[in-house]
Amino acid sequence: MAPPAISPTGGWIGTTIFVVIFLAALTVFGLRVGQLVTLLAKARREDRTDHLEERIGDFLLVVLGQSGVLRDPIPGLAHFFTFWGFIIIQFGLLNLILGAFNGSLPLIGHDHTFAALLDLFVLFVLVSLIVFAVRRGIVRPRQLSSRLHGPWDGFIILGLIFLVLLTLALVETFGFAASHGEEWSLLGSWFGPSFYGLGTATNVALYRVSWWAHILTVLSFLVYLPGSKHLHLMATPFNVFFRNYGPRGALPLLENLEEREDYGVSKAEQFTWKQLLDGYACTECGRCNTVCPATNTGKPLLPKEIILGVKESLLDRRHEIVGEPNLFQKLPLADVRSNGHEEIQPLVGGVISKEALWACTTCGACMEICPVSIEHVPKIVDMRRSLVMEESDFPPEVTSLFNNIERNGNPWEISNDRRAEWAAGLGVPLMAENPDAEVLYWVGCMGSFDQRNRKVATALVKILKAAGVNFAILGPEESCTGDPARRIGNEYLWQMMAQQNIEVLNSYGFNTAQTETATAQNGHDHNGQTSRARTIITACPHCFNTIKNEYPQLGGHYEVIHHSVFIDRLIREGRLQLPAGFDHRKLTYHDPCYVGRYNGVYDEPRRVLTVINSNGVTEMRRNRNRSFCCGGGGGRAWMEERIGKRVNQTRVNEALETEAEVLAAACPFCIMMFEDGVKGVEAEERLQVEDIAEIVARALEEAATPSTARAGQ
Repeated sequence: MAPPAISPTGGWIGTTIFVVIFLAALTVFGLRVGQLVTLLAKARREDRTDHLEERIGDFLLVVLGQSGVLRDPIPGLAHFFTFWGFIIIQFGLLNLILGAFNGSLPLIGHDHTFAALLDLFVLFVLVSLIVFAVRRGIVRPRQLSSRLHGPWDGFIILGLIFLVLLTLALVETFGFAASHGEEWSLLGSWFGPSFYGLGTATNVALYRVSWWAHILTVLSFLVYLPGSKHLHLMATPFNVFFRNYGPRGALPLLENLEEREDYGVSKAEQFTWKQLLDGYACTECGRCNTVCPATNTGKPLLPKEIILGVKESLLDRRHEIVGEPNLFQKLPLADVRSNGHEEIQPLVGGVISKEALWACTTCGACMEICPVSIEHVPKIVDMRRSLVMEESDFPPEVTSLFNNIERNGNPWEISNDRRAEWAAGLGVPLMAENPDAEVLYWVGCMGSFDQRNRKVATALVKILKAAGVNFAILGPEESCTGDPARRIGNEYLWQMMAQQNIEVLNSYGFNTAQTETATAQNGHDHNGQTSRARTIITACPHCFNTIKNEYPQLGGHYEVIHHSVFIDRLIREGRLQLPAGFDHRKLTYHDPCYVGRYNGVYDEPRRVLTVINSNGVTEMRRNRNRSFCCGGGGGRAWMEERIGKRVNQTRVNEALETEAEVLAAACPFCIMMFEDGVKGVEAEERLQVEDIAEIVARALEEAATPSTARAGQ
């Protein structure tokens, strides 16, 4: 640290020069940051002030604890030490700055413990820089590359950090030598005595040169920072604090559809401020790319490029958004991030290709793994909304899907009056016939019309009957929830279907908000019946997620349970008697994205399978919150897959790696995609695809008829 007896600036002239340079650097930095903040202020409003306690807790865990980056151990540890080294070195920097005015920080300014801690972190950061340099220069994982940004920005940052460390070490070394050890530091004590022979005057001169070199390097870093990839150093704490605490599976609602002038996002400034803050916070680590099913099967989607593309487009258009450029904005330093394009490209179809947007399965793996709480999927859907509702630009095969949902209430050219045909002869009552049913089985379009998934619906009915559940179905009163339409980008069609279904569900007293109000008033619902909690169960994760997490946006509040959870509950309550170890086949389980990542259902289906399977569950390499998508989400089940490998076949091959005989699923889309995938890889003789309900129903038949041959024997 700067010795009081030695002025680092050499007197009042040097100090004055320092003050001028320091204030100039702060001014440039402040103007650049002010421009970035102004861009956020010009964006759409969004309230992210709820759940204050959780926000503070996650801030401490993710920002200070670096829990997100530590999920990838080697670069994570390097980032952890760089982050904390950066913070601690700032205290050392402040102490050096105060030295220009013959001052020092109280308590720690001349404390040997702090000096030792500072230098230890200098060494830790140096090792971390070596790790980063090896990764970028030698290992060069694909996830670190970007078509929008070259590699040089990363190396410039590494170089600047190294110069900060080197100049700090020189300051300490020559400060120790000039003061003959009076100003102690760990690095100074190691290297300073070697320079005693130069004499005090020379060491003082070298100390001052080193001090200026350190200060100028730090100030250069400060000016460079807002235009570099390391903008995330400033943005990440805010991005984590303002993360989404609503249901993870709920897309943002487009309000006042009839009165809006736009129906999605075609320009960067149409995003909300938080969506734009995501771009500032992106560390460009590329972890999202490593888990994306589209990226991993050769599609043109790279989630990192979506986030960087939005940021790129925003900064390219900053003059148009903010207004006429001021003097600072005309300086080269203001545009260190420039991609070199002379013409400003449109966001959708330019910076971000349409093919990339349509490749997304909305599985949420990118958001799950992101260490800084970036929300990729809502941005993609917002841009899809613009293409669909403003430009009518979408894959041609989707046209029939939209038309059928609107006309028939389901994705096919089948009259919705036939929705209950699958239940003929099963003794399944309609809600109109059994309005007091405690449980509504929401069958969904796949369970009602798809021949393969009708078997799942039948199996679930057998389970409900065996457990003595008082249930019913809506039959023709049920319509498509609108999930595929919404995720493809047709918000108007989703809202139309949602309002229609909400009206039906409310008419039977399933709306928990209405029930609570009625109970508080007189103990009866709006039909005069005694108010009570009523449950909706469904085997479709997309219906489950939409009704549970998205219908509340339009006033529909319901208790919705996925069938795997409901079956687990029935088993634990003793309402289902299953033969333990009934199924001897080797089994693996696939976590559906809309049950697992979006709604946190992982243990219940595994408990069910463990009860009836003697071998338990053999996990695939990617499981639970890192499960690999089947390829059917985000409306992709209705689109052709023309580029790269097929997502469903990739996942089926992972199941085959476990040598399992059965791929257990809990989603009709997964079943459809996997059965096609099994055929595609010609593994029909090696792997069966079954829903949890089918396995449980067969076990119930075994319990009821002991003479029945056991599965797998």
